[in-house]
Amino acid sequence: MSYERDRRGANESYKGDPYAYMSKEKPYALYVHGMGSGAKSGTKSSLGHYLDGYEWLSPELPVEPEEAMAILEDYVNVFSPTLIAGTSLGGLYLLYLDAPEAVKVAINPTYNIETTLRRIGYGKHPYHCEREDGATEYTIDEPLVKRYMALRDQRTPRAAKRMVALFSTDDELVGREPAKQNAAALQRLGYEIHWCDKFGHRLNQPAAKLLSKILLGW
Repeated sequence: MSYERDRRGANESYKGDPYAYMSKEKPYALYVHGMGSGAKSGTKSSLGHYLDGYEWLSPELPVEPEEAMAILEDYVNVFSPTLIAGTSLGGLYLLYLDAPEAVKVAINPTYNIETTLRRIGYGKHPYHCEREDGATEYTIDEPLVKRYMALRDQRTPRAAKRMVALFSTDDELVGREPAKQNAAALQRLGYEIHWCDKFGHRLNQPAAKLLSKILLGW
């Protein structure tokens, strides 16, 4: 499981001691992937390239929203990440993580999740990267959409030390008008809103570089 992988990988001297990772010199950053992705997403590498002052963690998440949130809450409690970045659905999840001392970065967050999922379409869809659990596809249906809506509507967004949202001006998956609506929702929650014309729905190197400039102030 990715939790055990990350706990062991956090410190080479780990030999069954659950607190061995505490001696790691770099602070932890948590990357939260989107629905059609997994722990092996290349986005974590792009973020780590420009934000290399962190030890990056990326748990693999199931499609079920409450199960995914339970894993993320466990990571936050165990690793205390000082930076939490999420793309797409991951940008929605991070809104509800209780990490007041962290910096939160939502990248093309799908706040109006029902609009995006219905736009993608019901049925089976392939994952965009190899999954640790071996799954090759996932299914979207109306009951799942409603469970995502319930997660959003029944949970309280949690404030953080700094809250940043980066949106593409040409998000081919979400669409321009829905992206504007998502940005307006996050602005109401207190997020700094930034726009970029160098990427689509998925984060690329130019957008990751811009994000590092926003966060590091250079």
